Amino acid sequence: MPTRIFTGFAWIAFLFWSLLCFGFWAVFSLGSDLVHWIVSNLFGAPDNGAIATALQFLSALGGALITWVWIAGSALIVFFGFMLRRAAGNATTIRVATFRTGDWEVREMKDVTPPRADASDAPRLPER
Repeated sequence: MPTRIFTGFAWIAFLFWSLLCFGFWAVFSLGSDLVHWIVSNLFGAPDNGAIATALQFLSALGGALITWVWIAGSALIVFFGFMLRRAAGNATTIRVATFRTGDWEVREMKDVTPPRADASDAPRLPER
């Protein structure tokens, strides 16, 4: 039972991480296309010029970086999910089906409070 819980959490974390990275990739791709369009309109640069090539390189580099971050995060999620499943699978479970009191009787609680010292013997603070 506990292993299924960790498997479910690992799948949910993997899906959330994948959607988050896909969102970052979409925003980055849209932003790089917007910058490419602005630069080509400002400078009148052709699509095969040096500025366009540099922007395409930065766009590809950012996409590759997002892909590598997604792969690393996914590997960490899978690793920790696997380790938690193993730890939960190897855990010792003690189940107590019944509890017998035998011949015990219900008794009143015993007062175990230590005796207090007499208040007249206690040291006092000096008066001002």
